[in-house]
Amino acid sequence: MLQIPISNGQVLLLPSENESMLSRVCEDWFDPDYWLAKNSIAGQSRGRNTTWFIKAPEKLDKAFWVLRHYYRGGLVAKVSSDKYIYSGLENTRCYQELEILQEMVRLKLPVPKPVAARVIRSGLFYQADLLMEKLSANDLVMKLQVAAIGKDSWQRIGRTIATFHNQGIYHADLNAHNIMIDEAEKVWLIDFDRCEKRAIASSWQLNNIERLERSFNKEKGLHPSLHFEQSDWQSLKSGYMSAIRGN
Repeated sequence: MLQIPISNGQVLLLPSENESMLSRVCEDWFDPDYWLAKNSIAGQSRGRNTTWFIKAPEKLDKAFWVLRHYYRGGLVAKVSSDKYIYSGLENTRCYQELEILQEMVRLKLPVPKPVAARVIRSGLFYQADLLMEKLSANDLVMKLQVAAIGKDSWQRIGRTIATFHNQGIYHADLNAHNIMIDEAEKVWLIDFDRCEKRAIASSWQLNNIERLERSFNKEKGLHPSLHFEQSDWQSLKSGYMSAIRGN
């Protein structure tokens, strides 16, 4: 991981694979207003917080990036929406997410490639941002709001999740919105904040799968017309069980 200290307590982080960007990366890359002034905002996603889709600078490989600021959730967000206690650069949320994304890319797992990250330290606290490549894929929930997908697709989702678990990758927020499917029907996972590599064990793997099942049931409750049935879940589960290695 390349660390680039700059002014005002800021440190930029670059994956070693992105060393060619060393002369170009700057703090402006993490400011939506900078991209807005350059007419490079390609869109945004408004969930609990805004995620920005950016047209990447010229001569860089990917056409679009995703810019995400780290926000806190739960009751603590009422006290501080985006400040975390600083206990070392390697313990920051963006450093850890960048690191595990690098590892998963090396393992050839279907995840977006990381671009860069920024940490802003102020006394005992820090704020953080992450840039990554944008996938040309659709949120699974959005797809299911429009039409059903076949048994093969559900099984493919299950097998894909198993490939992560087989490498010891624990997804801290495995939910239906963090599963993406592209035009070639390839399945991707996104949003690896607080994720980690663990010793392989059926206990956390099954807990992860049960979390995903609760997510689908929650979405079905929110959107009764969602094209999701228990038979679909059984297809996903069968695909998962066919690919997961014995512990």
